[in-house]
Amino acid sequence: MIKTLKFGGTSVGSAANMRRVAGIILSEGARLTVLSAMSGTTDALVKISAAAKAGDDATAKATLAMLRDKYTTCIAELLTSHAAAASERMEDVLTTIANELFTYRGEVSDKLILAQGELLTSAIFCHHMQELGHKAVLLTSPEFMHTDPEGKPDTARLRQELTRLVTQTDPDIYYIAQGFICTDAAGNLSNLGRGGSDYSAALMGVAIDSDEVQIWTDIDGMHNNDPRVVDKTFPIRRMSFDEAAELAYFGAKILHPLTIQPCKEAGINVRLKNSMEPQAEGTLISAGEDNAMDFHAVAAKDGITVVRITSARMLMAYGFLRKVFEVFEKYKTPVDMITTSEVEVSLTIDSTCHLEEIARELAPFGSLEIDHNNTIVCIVGCIDAQHTGLAARIFDGLKEIPIKMISYGANHRSMAILVSTEYKKPTLQALNDHLFGHESAK
Repeated sequence: MIKTLKFGGTSVGSAANMRRVAGIILSEGARLTVLSAMSGTTDALVKISAAAKAGDDATAKATLAMLRDKYTTCIAELLTSHAAAASERMEDVLTTIANELFTYRGEVSDKLILAQGELLTSAIFCHHMQELGHKAVLLTSPEFMHTDPEGKPDTARLRQELTRLVTQTDPDIYYIAQGFICTDAAGNLSNLGRGGSDYSAALMGVAIDSDEVQIWTDIDGMHNNDPRVVDKTFPIRRMSFDEAAELAYFGAKILHPLTIQPCKEAGINVRLKNSMEPQAEGTLISAGEDNAMDFHAVAAKDGITVVRITSARMLMAYGFLRKVFEVFEKYKTPVDMITTSEVEVSLTIDSTCHLEEIARELAPFGSLEIDHNNTIVCIVGCIDAQHTGLAARIFDGLKEIPIKMISYGANHRSMAILVSTEYKKPTLQALNDHLFGHESAK
């Protein structure tokens, strides 16, 4: 079985964790392993870049020194014969960062800086695998992961170039690559966005015809609710591609929203596992695994802004909504939820990058209201319109929660509600207690 494994920043966040990851790779017989940067690295690089551009050299240099200490400690604890080579690689990376930031200032690309964490972490880990006596080969993802002018991965080129590098003739070779980073259409070092390592692994796994893509984090699979916020959650052992995609899109942090589609199209199972407890079962995501339960899981997506347009011109009119959505299309801003009445349309967005321009172009349509700091809560399961009482069960659990919007009907797999973010935790807890209380007690 050909397996592609991806490990997040926490999983490779220390020398001890890297040793554990090496054991998992050997146990699973992974053909290709995709790594994030050590936990905390990307945030530190963002801080360094912002400080340098603002002229705050003291903060930038102090944070850079912190990174040097972090990686020096890891190398010293993890490596022996390869320590010198890894240290030299680290100094090259840190020198590159310093030269770019303090020489070019505002002209330097943040994406070039952010890529250094994955490049350094994967190099250190590959040295560790080699010290263990294994044939580990370090790949450079930007050499085969390219995006088009729209930022979408060039999957045909990826398959051609990655299959040339990852040979199938020697099963004892362990290939190590970086998640997140890529080369853009202009030939510059870029990335697939925060959390894009999951997406990288899915694309690479499909490219080499993997039988399974495994996403390893620090939690035992997909839970029925957010365990960081809610008490008494439980892992879901099996779920469908569509259910997982809904949960990922609406805030389940264990999985990047774009991860599922490539694997679904290729018929490749996705398995979510806990690198801190490798023996735990995790979650298997595959075709045809829709759960028979009425309610399967809940997820929440923060940072939601509501745009409300009130206009008598909507009454008995056609073409009004088309004109509204053309504005969002113009500024490449996706809409999550929408509700309409005779004279009002309310919709939600999770990106406010172009909100000022959008509001200016929508203003002639009618009275405009912008409402920030909201959360979409999505209930996923088999919520069939033919079954009576399901909506009542949801809203009976939320009778103390002020609800701003409701969305249901696009499919029978989910229902979404909008609440102010201040009500996120009580909403999630109420749903957990009301819908899953019997399961949580097991």
